[in-house]
Amino acid sequence: MGTLTYNGRMTKLQKPRRTQAERTRTSREKIIRAATEFFAKQGFRGAKMADIAKAANLSGPGLLHHFPSKNDLLTAVLAERDRADGERFEPSRIGEGGDPLLALHKLVKYNETVPGLVQLFTILVAESIQEQHPGHDFFMHRYQKVRKHEVGLLRQAQARREIRNDVSAEDLIVMLFAMMDGLQIQWLYEPRRIHMARVFDQFIKLLKPS
Repeated sequence: MGTLTYNGRMTKLQKPRRTQAERTRTSREKIIRAATEFFAKQGFRGAKMADIAKAANLSGPGLLHHFPSKNDLLTAVLAERDRADGERFEPSRIGEGGDPLLALHKLVKYNETVPGLVQLFTILVAESIQEQHPGHDFFMHRYQKVRKHEVGLLRQAQARREIRNDVSAEDLIVMLFAMMDGLQIQWLYEPRRIHMARVFDQFIKLLKPS
């Protein structure tokens, strides 16, 4: 709040009032940040909605107004993580000619710094294989969407002779994601022995033209 002098009098300037949409967006962002922290530290089942609401400076009903259930909140957390990772590791944003393998390598390296989120993601992927799981459709569509996007980038890299082209881009991306997901499981068991980024770097070297 500032001041304005008019006819010798000091008048307080009121800050513009935020719109309802702005207040809603701010509240949702606070909730998602708090939920991400609790889910990562305590797991999906261990995290309590009441604790998340308190961390976001909201009442229980206030939290439920934005996210009617814990499952809804989990979906929002996962979607936000995908959005942030997509912006952070989009090949066109990190140089090197938009190399999709470099982008994936940087993502693996970053994941080494957030073990709680990696564990949460890994557990939920496994649980959501069952069709009745609330995250089933989310993860299935996520894999489909990401594969489609990455296949296009791999084809471009193959055309530039940066990646071997004796294997189809469709098969390559399946192998890449299988490597990443399987590597994460082994790393979670033995983080001091398994170095994800180093092992993944060795793997992608095998995909370069000989």
